[in-house]
Amino acid sequence: MTSSLRIKVYLSPGARSDLQRLNGRALKYPHGKEEALLEAAIVMLHRLNGRRHPTKPLDYNPHFADLSDCDTTYVGADPYEKPPLRIVSRDIRPSHPDGITRREIVAIGARQDSKVYRVAGQRLGRPVGVTLAELTAQRGPTTDPSRARQHPSNGFYAPSADEPDLLLG
Repeated sequence: MTSSLRIKVYLSPGARSDLQRLNGRALKYPHGKEEALLEAAIVMLHRLNGRRHPTKPLDYNPHFADLSDCDTTYVGADPYEKPPLRIVSRDIRPSHPDGITRREIVAIGARQDSKVYRVAGQRLGRPVGVTLAELTAQRGPTTDPSRARQHPSNGFYAPSADEPDLLLG
């Protein structure tokens, strides 16, 4: 019998701001593309919460900060065009087997010009062109690089277990 992975999504302060910006544009242009995109982003955040939803692992690219411990999810409102938004997230595994995996939403933003990936790297405090292994070596032996997905390495707010699954408010 396989155990199901339990996931709880939470928004970083930056992702919360991203969502508020999307909401502002939707309010400015009601019943248009912006509103549909906001709704699609909210639906996707709910899909990412509590279960696995198809995400694409990111690879190291020397032109960006290393986001190889992150995933991306495509978001669009029009099925006939390439999804214009990306959600960058990373899973932080629990310290005990029965715990809940936290899916940290790092950034929600434009696919165009890879902006969302640049923002995610900045928010995680990672320099461009430096691998996670190199960052770990610079910081010392406090973190095992094979466990990079399991431990947050920044000052992100980590909600307690009794908070709601999805913090959108």
